[in-house]
Amino acid sequence: MNDQELVKAVIRGDNNAMRHLISRYQDLVLNTCYKVLQSREDAEDIAQDVFIETFRSVASLRNEQNISFWLYRISLNKSINHIKRSQNILFRSIQQIESIFRHDNPGGAEPVPHSEDNPGERMEAVERQQMLSAAVASLSARQQKAFILYYYEEMSYKEISAVLGLSVSSVESLLSRGRENVRKKCCPDYPDNKEIKT
Repeated sequence: MNDQELVKAVIRGDNNAMRHLISRYQDLVLNTCYKVLQSREDAEDIAQDVFIETFRSVASLRNEQNISFWLYRISLNKSINHIKRSQNILFRSIQQIESIFRHDNPGGAEPVPHSEDNPGERMEAVERQQMLSAAVASLSARQQKAFILYYYEEMSYKEISAVLGLSVSSVESLLSRGRENVRKKCCPDYPDNKEIKT
């Protein structure tokens, strides 16, 4: 069955159809949650919440053209809300964040090893990590979502606009402001001139 047929079957109360829907999209949902939460246990909990929400809201999926985009939105919303409730911060490596301003490929930078024999260097790395993570966590919810989809999922502007239900120009604006806000807080020496794929 295709997605629309599955949705119709779930609306009719077919539990097998719901199981098929979960099986089809559980990896997408779990991976999206994990990339935000950086905790397998938390990601599994939130993924379960996503599918509970899917079951409760299945009637609203009747007119969805792309269910995966709908699931992206729900997964991002629930993951970010979980972070805010638990007062955790987003985990990003120093190299990944700074690569945004160094013209590296998104998510492609390899961690630069630091000396295991130098406690001062390790402490400095931890402090920078915390500052960078806090900068990303301080973004508005919409900026965080756009940021995650671009730098984690490596989506284009057009794909992000479809997931978030925004215009391409709105996505461009969110990413531009998000990068600038992160840069100001933790990477002031790097200019905000990262080229973006559309």
